[in-house]
Parts: sequence; C-alpha cells; structure tokens
Amino acid sequence: MRQRAAALLLLAPLLAGCELAGGIAGGLTGAATGTITSNPAVGYAVGVGVRAAADAALARWMRGLQNEEQTAIAQAASTLALNEPRPWQVNHELPFGWRDQQGQLQVTRIIDTPLTQCREILFSVVDKPEKPPEGIFLATACRNPGGWRWASAEPATARWGYLQ
Repeated sequence: MRQRAAALLLLAPLLAGCELAGGIAGGLTGAATGTITSNPAVGYAVGVGVRAAADAALARWMRGLQNEEQTAIAQAASTLALNEPRPWQVNHELPFGWRDQQGQLQVTRIIDTPLTQCREILFSVVDKPEKPPEGIFLATACRNPGGWRWASAEPATARWGYLQ
C-alpha cells in the first residue's frame, strides 16, 4: 500500500498538468523541509518560495514558446503580398509535438512610414490539423534591424516586462 501511494505521489505532477507544477513542487519541498527541521513555519516559508520560483520559471518558459510562435507568424507574413493567404507553422522541438502550432495568415494592410514598414496580419491558430481553429486574431508585425518581429502589445515587447 505504501509503495502504491508513493508511486501515485510521483505521478501526480504528470497527471495534474503544468498549472499545478509550482503548487506540487512547493508542497513537497515545504513538507520535506518542515519534517527535516521539525518547524512547520520554516517548511511553509520554503514551500511558498519554491512555488513562487517554479511558477515564475514556468511562466517565463511559456512566454518563450509564445515568442517563438509570434516570430514564426511575423516571418511568414514578411514576404506576403496584400490579401495573399499562406499557412504558418512553428515546431517547438518538444516531445510528441506538444505546443506545436499552425494556421493560416494573410496581410490585411501594409503600413509604410519613414521609420519602418509594418503589416497588419489576420491569422488563425490550430493545435491539431483535424480540429477547427481556436479563433481568428489580428496583430501587427514590423521590420526592424533583426528581421520582422511582432509589434502588438502582447508579451512580445520584452522591454516592458511585467508592466504589460
């Protein structure tokens, strides 16, 4: 019975999903620390700290995946003519194609200014080819010295950090 409970405890993070990873990590480390030190307050403090660190690390990783998707869409739109449809796709190199995205996009407006050129993009996002799109979205991509980048005020403007 004890082995079964231990196996279930080890499998819980896999079954719960990414959203609970910080809570599980914090709970386990807090319980272990509280047991080792015989002080529940120390265990609680360590658990809260580990949960905050794990949640922050996961959020940063997910922002990185989203940035890859936004860059793939901007790069695909960079060579499109006005109203020309084209598929886009990003492969994150994660196991089993997890979080790989694809869809259709088209440029709805080209914005030429003396500073740069921007393109307004209408695009769809599909997790799996057999499913319908999650929605239709509108964004802006602009040319900069490093290539075409996402210009909408989503988590793509790194300089604003948590103020977005």
